Amino acid sequence: MVMVIELLGSRIIGPPFGVSLFIWTSLITVALVSLALGYWFGGALADRKTSHGALFWVIFLAGVFVLSIPLTRGFIIGSALSLGLRAGSLASSVALFGPPLFLLGIVSPYIVRLYMSSEMGVGRTVGRLYAVSTFGSFIGTVLTGFVLIPGLGVNNIIYLTAFILFALSAGYWAFFRQRLFAAAVLALPVILASSPADLPSTVRTDGVKVTVIEKRDSPYGQIKVVDYSYGDTNYREFLLENMIQGTVDTSTGLPVSRYTYYAEQLGLAYSPASRRALVIGLGSGILPQRFSAYGIETDVVEIDPGVVETASKHFSYDRSRHRTFIQDGRYFLNSAGEAYDIIFVDAFSGDTPPSHLVSLEAFELMKRRLTPDGVLVMNFIGESRTGDALVPSMVKETLGRVFPNVEVYTSPAYFSDVPRAVNMIFVAWEGARTPDEGFMPRDFNPDYLEDLKGIYSRKVSLGSPGFAFTDDYNPIDFYDLGTRERLREYIISNTDREIFIY
Repeated sequence: MVMVIELLGSRIIGPPFGVSLFIWTSLITVALVSLALGYWFGGALADRKTSHGALFWVIFLAGVFVLSIPLTRGFIIGSALSLGLRAGSLASSVALFGPPLFLLGIVSPYIVRLYMSSEMGVGRTVGRLYAVSTFGSFIGTVLTGFVLIPGLGVNNIIYLTAFILFALSAGYWAFFRQRLFAAAVLALPVILASSPADLPSTVRTDGVKVTVIEKRDSPYGQIKVVDYSYGDTNYREFLLENMIQGTVDTSTGLPVSRYTYYAEQLGLAYSPASRRALVIGLGSGILPQRFSAYGIETDVVEIDPGVVETASKHFSYDRSRHRTFIQDGRYFLNSAGEAYDIIFVDAFSGDTPPSHLVSLEAFELMKRRLTPDGVLVMNFIGESRTGDALVPSMVKETLGRVFPNVEVYTSPAYFSDVPRAVNMIFVAWEGARTPDEGFMPRDFNPDYLEDLKGIYSRKVSLGSPGFAFTDDYNPIDFYDLGTRERLREYIISNTDREIFIY
């Protein structure tokens, strides 16, 4: 149960605060401190009270606190957001997971004390108990990561955990104290698990209605689909860990996410005769559909089956028109296969960039899968000109050691006078080539006309740090931490609270 709670912690505080280094630091810190206090207190308690009943009361109270997590997490996380990402994640971890972990920490030394009445020696007793405990941790870890999270979802796992803790206590009271009514406590998590959970909806002060139409826990993160409506305007947004993966106007079917147009525009401006494309990172599935309008046969690689299912259900992604590979992008590139005219990489969906897709070796694999006239296009989150350009410069340096030609285009927000996270589109290719700067996407949102016309003038030069990422040494998550934190803080301040913490 301890390992289940620890693993679930990232799925509970990850969507609002981001799954990054400081989130895991908060969770591990709280777990270690809570268990240490529990061990200390449990040892002292066991010397004063050697009854089995006290042990099962502790287990029962741990179940109560576990059961309270889904009921209190909205209030606790909502209150902690004002503390910032690091302090907020730590405070949320303390409030949500500290009490049950402290109580479960009491169990081990208490059981050791109870066992000491047997004929076994101290060493054998402690050794056997810790072997059983470690084996239980192994079972809890494997089941949670590989079976329960993708199969049941976070809340149902919490209810199951509480049910097991209650069952242990109720079993003792029923069989050894003849209190059969104790079994009634088992109904609490069952009732909560079977109660229908309404998806949140809110109306902003400006009249915009915001509704979550789907929420699910996939093996790689929390997925939400959110609708925004006001009069005749209807937008649908795809969120992964509360990070926007794509937005469409459901009335017209046109993308609202501007970087989607940038990728389409630059890919075809540099490789106008493209017939085959590869998209690594599906998101809402917009780009494969856009490429299809030009007669480009597009394959998709997406590691998360939940993303593919959500894109198919809510964003008109048609798997019958695109070969879809549910696997890691690097694994796919390592496999033998045909070459592509355009490779588009957009697998940077979370708070930590996937370093294995941003290295010399990864870019060499991508180069080998391009046709001689092919082009690599990559969407990356960087900072505006007043922010930190170190990581984008490193990415460009790494690309430049594989491709002789690399250009970087940005959204208009790059020229902001204050640091902010912005989309950067990297374009890399071989050979002499002049892009068709008159090319415009087909059937685009008319509000973006000037923006799309201006993309060719927003080519920026980045410094040369003289450092390239490799598989052997790739600290991109360390250097990129500030940008990811700034992006997460922007999301917190610009997302409806009811939707964000749900």
